[in-house]
Amino acid sequence: MSQTSKTMGERETREMMRNTRKFPSYFACFASFRVFRVLFLLYLCIVLILAQVSPALADGGIVQMQQTSGPFLITVFTAPAPLRAGPAEISLMIQDSNNQQPVLNAEVILILSREEGMENIKVEARRAQAKNKLLYTALLNLPEAGRWKFEATVVSISEEARISGVMTVAPPRAFLLTYWWSLALPPICIGLFAINQWLKRRLMNGWKK
Repeated sequence: MSQTSKTMGERETREMMRNTRKFPSYFACFASFRVFRVLFLLYLCIVLILAQVSPALADGGIVQMQQTSGPFLITVFTAPAPLRAGPAEISLMIQDSNNQQPVLNAEVILILSREEGMENIKVEARRAQAKNKLLYTALLNLPEAGRWKFEATVVSISEEARISGVMTVAPPRAFLLTYWWSLALPPICIGLFAINQWLKRRLMNGWKK
């Protein structure tokens, strides 16, 4: 009887030791996963911050000019900031000059022309292309840097107004400076995975010792 009890006790002891040896691996995997998750969330936060501070299209931009013409107060916004050669947007906020109420039923035509050349760009600005539906937005491609003459014609019911001015367009940003955070994504993910594996091995070795 005592021999049977001793055998059962030894069996329970061996089972407990096996479970104990398994525990460090579970703990190591859990701990390394938590560290990896924290690092990955930190990277996502950095990417989101960079996306917010980088020039964004389709949401207004910076004020280029504001003029009153006829019954309208017209404010012109451009993006990116500063305005550069390449993909860009020009947005207009059109308000009644008497009560500052937005005018939402206008037709807006923009014409841009190079001061030193004959190239013209004619495009319609529409509310459907703007995130802010109080704006009329035109998406266009500025082929080169320099000074561009700008003219906007606004027609609403039987009223018409026109404003004009000059915009300075900077050279395009270098490809690597524009998309560096996107290009950095693969090596950063590989680095995070390598750190995760290193932490896992370190924790496992620590438990074995």
